[in-house]
Amino acid sequence: MATLLYLIGIELIGSWSLIAETIGFESHYKYYFLIQGTLQLIGVLIFIYFVRKRTFKNLIKKTHRKWYLFALILGISFVFMQTPLKQIYNLLFGTEYYIAYRFDGLPKFKNINMISAILMIPIGEELFFREYIQNNLQKKLNKIIAILLASLLFALIHSPYMNLILESSNQDWHLFYLTIFGGIISGILYYKSESIGPSIVFHMFWNIMVYIV
Repeated sequence: MATLLYLIGIELIGSWSLIAETIGFESHYKYYFLIQGTLQLIGVLIFIYFVRKRTFKNLIKKTHRKWYLFALILGISFVFMQTPLKQIYNLLFGTEYYIAYRFDGLPKFKNINMISAILMIPIGEELFFREYIQNNLQKKLNKIIAILLASLLFALIHSPYMNLILESSNQDWHLFYLTIFGGIISGILYYKSESIGPSIVFHMFWNIMVYIV
């Protein structure tokens, strides 16, 4: 239910662009992802604030530095792990996804919207799916099952759910498939380190590498 509300929240937050058009904010397209990511992060922080009974105290718990190092390495290397994962996906679904590894994406970071992709969205998603969803599941279920369920729910927000809403949408399950594995890595980091910090670092560098490659 919480994940469904998260999805609905994202779509409702996206309606700010309609308001921008109404009031004549003509350059809103230029900053769309920056504003969208900022609003999503604010929404998650408000949710976490009230769930934690109006406090952010110890939100990011201290943990051994090694977990941040592991998170950094895994975040950078996950894009390379995707090659065999894509091969399996192609075999199962008859697609032709591949990564060229041109490493020509650095110019993209000149775009201010990248702040959202590499900072705000990773923080918001990890706080919700690891600090809230997985943390609660770990209290009730076997830890492995908790990690898998949290990863599946995380992947669901990257699923082609718009196919059910828009007839013109023709997305497939490729991103959903890859996000499950990224969610599992993030979930393991969260469980082993007992802190949301390494999960956020992993997610940030995962996104950075996607744009660089």
